[in-house]
Amino acid sequence: MQKTIVITDLTQMPNRDEVCVVGVDQRNQCTRPVLTNGVLKSHLYIGDKLAIRPRAKIKFDFYRVLIEPPHIEDLGFEPNSIVYDGLCTDAEWEKVLGDSSFSTVSDIYDGLLREHRWVEPGTNTRSIGTLSQAHVTAVKLPEWSGRLRYRLSFIDNTGFAYDIPVSDLAFRELSYAEVKKHGRSRAAVSEQITGLLTSADRLYLRLGLARPWINPNTGKLGCWMQVTGIYSFPDYLEGKSFADF
Repeated sequence: MQKTIVITDLTQMPNRDEVCVVGVDQRNQCTRPVLTNGVLKSHLYIGDKLAIRPRAKIKFDFYRVLIEPPHIEDLGFEPNSIVYDGLCTDAEWEKVLGDSSFSTVSDIYDGLLREHRWVEPGTNTRSIGTLSQAHVTAVKLPEWSGRLRYRLSFIDNTGFAYDIPVSDLAFRELSYAEVKKHGRSRAAVSEQITGLLTSADRLYLRLGLARPWINPNTGKLGCWMQVTGIYSFPDYLEGKSFADF
């Protein structure tokens, strides 16, 4: 089954070499291309060219796989069959985000989000969607056990405040480069990126549910929400991909 999708999410998995990819098709349906042994960063390239990245149009040869709700978007793909069809224009890109968006976090998950943070494995809802009209209040870059962490605080249209991890690969690489490679303070980098996002004319957040895991702080098994994509107009990344940092 061949289908072209616009890549909307490229996120870091716990394994440094592994990523998660999600895209939206012409019917505004989300698709998550998956491989049995995981999608690696090397799979994002055709030859030496980075192909699979946000706003890229990619044709895949998909096949059905066993799905486990809420991750109903999973489709297997043949890694040697991908075709790169260019990047969306700004107008095309915003249309993809806008047409797939919800105005509240609760709506993305059909009102089934528990404690505003997670859903139970097996829940009959989608695992990912776009939030429009979010207001970012802070980018946070705490350091735990010597490792930089990434969090975003924001408010949706209900006025509820969220503070959740960020797995967006480009956001993480930008933050890491500024702190670890250029030696800037975490506070300064947090303030700079917060300013870029809050000053944007329009902002879209992609929010996704991780695979089931037990939260060590609560002991609860759940699919926990994270920010899987941060997109602003004008673009706070200035057109760069994760590989540029």
